[in-house]
Amino acid sequence: MTFLAPWALWAAGAVSAVVIALHILASKNPKVTALPTTRFIPDVPLRATARALRLSDVLLMVLRVAVVMLVGVAFARPELTRARRAVGRVVMVDRGSYDRENSRAGDSARSYLSSGDVLIEFDSAAHTVAVDKASTALSGGRSSSALRGSLSVALAAGMRAASQLRGDADSVELVLISPFANEEWDAATRAIRAAWPGRLRLVRIAGMDSGFAPVSIDVRGATLDDPVRATVGLLARADTLTTKVRFVRLDRGAPNAADTSWAKLGAAYVRWPASLDSSGWRARARTDTIGAVFAGEGAGSATVVATFARRVDAPAGRVIARWADGSAAATQRALGDGCVRDVAIPLPRAGDLALRESTRRLVTALTAPCGGIANAALAPDSALVSLRGAGPLVATRALDARTASPSRLATWLLVAALALLLIEPLLRRQRVAA
Repeated sequence: MTFLAPWALWAAGAVSAVVIALHILASKNPKVTALPTTRFIPDVPLRATARALRLSDVLLMVLRVAVVMLVGVAFARPELTRARRAVGRVVMVDRGSYDRENSRAGDSARSYLSSGDVLIEFDSAAHTVAVDKASTALSGGRSSSALRGSLSVALAAGMRAASQLRGDADSVELVLISPFANEEWDAATRAIRAAWPGRLRLVRIAGMDSGFAPVSIDVRGATLDDPVRATVGLLARADTLTTKVRFVRLDRGAPNAADTSWAKLGAAYVRWPASLDSSGWRARARTDTIGAVFAGEGAGSATVVATFARRVDAPAGRVIARWADGSAAATQRALGDGCVRDVAIPLPRAGDLALRESTRRLVTALTAPCGGIANAALAPDSALVSLRGAGPLVATRALDARTASPSRLATWLLVAALALLLIEPLLRRQRVAA
């Protein structure tokens, strides 16, 4: 057993010593005995106090000392400790780095895991997996995530989970298994890494995709003269014979249960009704026109300048395309491991708008996989050196105790002290009666 605040034990000991001293120096009134000659004594009250240098009311003293010590031990925050090992590990593995044909990420994670360690799977979010279920979670037959990995999410989750190892390890090591692609870094990665004082173990493996992941767009519910279908027909076709193609379903009609079930498996379902008036979305108070629409980000961004007649508003969700006035033109919401997009952008059948390069870029941005267009270009070695860091492993005693799992032992000690306090008045009544 260890105590996170041992000073409370010293304080409880000092208070207990004071309680014992008070019982030793206790004063008592002598027994009053009437003498035969009391009639000659003046009728004035007389009192005498006797000082006894011996323990008095031993049972009451023991009870009071026990209450003080129980409270002191509770405030000392005791933790039951198991047999300690030298190093505990938090293994973080990128879900996007393994699929049915690539089990190297799972094999690497299993080689670092041992009993008592913590396994974290991450993509755009982090999920802690029980070590006894690691073999199933990391099996080569499990499908990968459609969302891009985030090193910031992984580091934050790993640092929080490290406190779980305080009770059974002297040091903790963070093991990060990922392709370390450029897209996995963001503005917060450097600041989060700086909060961890020790070094990291980086294990680089090949990701699912090399370069830009090819996308195959399946257009449904479109007529032969549909403008969106015409734009998709101008896009480069992906080789669907390869297993690394990301399939996206673009529906110009109404969705059904099969579409949502398909999206839950990790795919992107894009609902872009050919007739927005019958889409069921909230109609605008009055139809107006807007001159441009923006979508995408970075190298995959698109801007289309044209006159659009806005009759409906896009449903609620994360905005992925905006009109020139900043309002939502297309939104996205998560569904299982995939996503559903709702596009409220009317493309006219007449004219050459569907044939423009800007429109092709717009359709490409709106039909990207749920995690965005994956760019698996590897980060340079200098970035990995900065991420790895230097110095020793982090000692578990240096971790913030407030993030550790709370112990119920202190609560039970306080309950026991309260129970003894309820007994104390009964003992005092017996003392007075005696």
